[in-house]
Amino acid sequence: MSTARALFPGAMGPDGFISCFDHLIPSEELRRMIILKGGPGVGKSTFMRRVHAALCGGGEPSTLYFCSGDPDSLDAVAVPHAGLLILDGTAPHTVDPKIPGARDSIINLGACLNEEAMRPRIGHIRACMDDHAACSRRARACLKAAWALELDNAAVLASAVNEPRLSRMTRSLIKTVLCLDAPPSDAPSIRPVITDAVTPKGELCLIAENAQSRVIRLVRHWAMDLTPVLRELSFAVRSAGYAVEEHLCPTAPGRLLHLGIPALHTLVTTSDLLPSEQTFDFAACIPQSNLLRHECALEQGRAGIKLHLHRAVSALSQAKQLHDELETFYVPNMDFTLWQQTLDKTLASLDAGKQAET
Repeated sequence: MSTARALFPGAMGPDGFISCFDHLIPSEELRRMIILKGGPGVGKSTFMRRVHAALCGGGEPSTLYFCSGDPDSLDAVAVPHAGLLILDGTAPHTVDPKIPGARDSIINLGACLNEEAMRPRIGHIRACMDDHAACSRRARACLKAAWALELDNAAVLASAVNEPRLSRMTRSLIKTVLCLDAPPSDAPSIRPVITDAVTPKGELCLIAENAQSRVIRLVRHWAMDLTPVLRELSFAVRSAGYAVEEHLCPTAPGRLLHLGIPALHTLVTTSDLLPSEQTFDFAACIPQSNLLRHECALEQGRAGIKLHLHRAVSALSQAKQLHDELETFYVPNMDFTLWQQTLDKTLASLDAGKQAET
C-alpha cells in the first residue's frame, strides 16, 4: 500500500514561478541528489516513477512532487529512508549540484537523443517554444489581475472585522493546537510547501493527501485572508519548540492557506475538503451589518477573480498542448534502450550505496 505524500514543488504565480525546490527534503536527511536534465519527452518523469517504484515497493514513506504545469507528471521524488532526492532540474526550476560528486550528480537524458535527426526540425521546435512562452505570459498576466482583485477584497473585509473578537479566537486557536504534548526541538524550523495551484486542469488542491490525524478547520468568508492568524499560530508553535509547514498560496504571494505541525500530528486548514475534529468560525468575526455594506463590491470582485482565473487556466491548458506538441519532436528520436541502461545503472548505484551504508 502506498504511503506517498503528494505536493507541488512550485507553481505559477502572478509574479512568475514560485519555487519550493530548496525545501523538497530536509537537509539532514539528504544523502544523494540526482538532477535530471533534458528537453520535453526524454522521459524524466517516467525515470523518477521507476526509481520511486524500485525504492518504495513496500510502501515506504515518500513524497511525490507533481508538476503544476502538467499534474500527471512528476517534477521530483523524495525518499527519506534512502536519503534520496531525484528531481527535474530544467527550466523554469533550473537546479544545479551544490555538492557535486560527493552528494549531487547530473543525469543528462538528452544524451539519449538522436540530435542529428532533430536539427532539421529546429524551426518548428523554436516556434512551438515561443508560443509556449507566450501562453505562460498570458497566464501570469491573468493571475496578476486576479491577485489585484483578491487584495482589494481582502482589504475591504479587513476593515470590517471585529478585531477584539478576532484576537480572542486566535488565542483560543493557539491554545487548542498546543493542548497536545510532544518532544520539542531545539531549533524548530519553517518549511514552505505547496498543496494548491492553478493548473491546466483547473484549480487543484492536494490538501487531502496531506491530512494529519487531527484536522482543525478555519471557517472564513471566501475573500477573507487568514494569513495573519496562521502566522501568529506559526510563531506560537515554533516558540513552543515545534517545526511547522507553511502552505503557500501561489496565486497571492505572501499568503498562507494552511499550517501543518508534524510533531503534533495536526493540520490547520482553510479548506473544506477534509473532515475536521474542530472548527473555528472566523467568518463570525465580521458583523453582518458590515458585510452587507460591502456586499456589492465584494461580489463584483469575486466575479472578476473567477473570470481571470478561468482565463489563466485556459492559457495554461494551451501551454500544456504546446508542450505535448514539443514532445512529438523528441520522443521519436529517443534511444530508449540507452535510456533503460541509464536507469538500470542508476538503480544499481543506489543499491550499492545502500549496501555500503549497511
